[in-house]
Amino acid sequence: MKICVVGLGNIGLNLFTYLCQEFSGEVIGVDVNESRVKELRSKGYRVTADYRKLTGIDVWLMAPSTGNQGQNLFSALEQMIICPGSLISIESTLPPGTMRRVREFLEEKEFTIGTDIFLIHVPHRVMFGVDKTVCDTPRVIGAFTSACLERGRQFYTPLVPLLVEVSDIRVAELSKVVENVKRYVDVAFAQEIYGYCVDQGMDYDELRRAVNSKNNVELLGTDWGIGGECLPKDMGFLRTVCHSSLLEGAEQADQDYRDRIVHQLGSGKEVLVRGLSYKTGVKDLKHSRGVGLVRALEAAGNTVWVEDPLFTVEELSGAGFKAYDESDLGIEKQDVTMYRVVLERQKALNPK
Repeated sequence: MKICVVGLGNIGLNLFTYLCQEFSGEVIGVDVNESRVKELRSKGYRVTADYRKLTGIDVWLMAPSTGNQGQNLFSALEQMIICPGSLISIESTLPPGTMRRVREFLEEKEFTIGTDIFLIHVPHRVMFGVDKTVCDTPRVIGAFTSACLERGRQFYTPLVPLLVEVSDIRVAELSKVVENVKRYVDVAFAQEIYGYCVDQGMDYDELRRAVNSKNNVELLGTDWGIGGECLPKDMGFLRTVCHSSLLEGAEQADQDYRDRIVHQLGSGKEVLVRGLSYKTGVKDLKHSRGVGLVRALEAAGNTVWVEDPLFTVEELSGAGFKAYDESDLGIEKQDVTMYRVVLERQKALNPK
């Protein structure tokens, strides 16, 4: 069996490296980012940027970042050399309606779904910092035909703890978007309540402990705002097809929360921002609301220093930030008296 993982970003690479362990010598990866391919080759992985080298593939696992209309997915499909009998699994999170468009695209290439090729949707799930791989949690699977579903079942059942089959592929498509938007709304609600607690002089952490003592309720923690790639993107996907004042309000609430963090400081301050990664425990600055906060504070006329336990001073400086280094400043790590304000990522409305 020859398996190809299409798209080697955070999700695709996680899937790719896991499958390389499970199917030694049978897996190859493809990505249009040639520097990414070069980096992975230097680590011994079988990867390419040239789709023409991908022949005789039995299983295509599609994990590219889709773009706002799925354009990256269709660009990949256009370049793939698809053999009759192959299984194509779309793992990317999709705008609702995309699987229908994928089916139409393949049928225009004169493939019959369920006979010539087998098309399924198995949206990825992973909590970075919690799950080791995208196969550590139950996965949802949907297909247009029973034959497609059976082929998908044969491939995924040995890999995941539970395969949740749905009868309508649109349900599989919508499930991942709803998961992320539900979390978006939950975080926006948490930010609102946190802001209220600050206004009233109440301890938000104590409120969370009280609320979360009920086993079917979870009041979430807060950060610099709702960041990362998935949650904001998937909110956009859902709002395109589901016009809702609730969803609109959640987006506005998040923007108001981020604006409040900036406005509370005004200008002309010395500020230390603690925590810059897009998520606690995940070394990645891409799509980080912390990065946006630093730039907004600087634009307002503040001098902003940053620190993050995941990054060295050199890495932060190389990324264009004023990195806090106690050895250079000649002060102890805990001595932050030179700063007028210290911002902590989960207490952003309680500056010290």
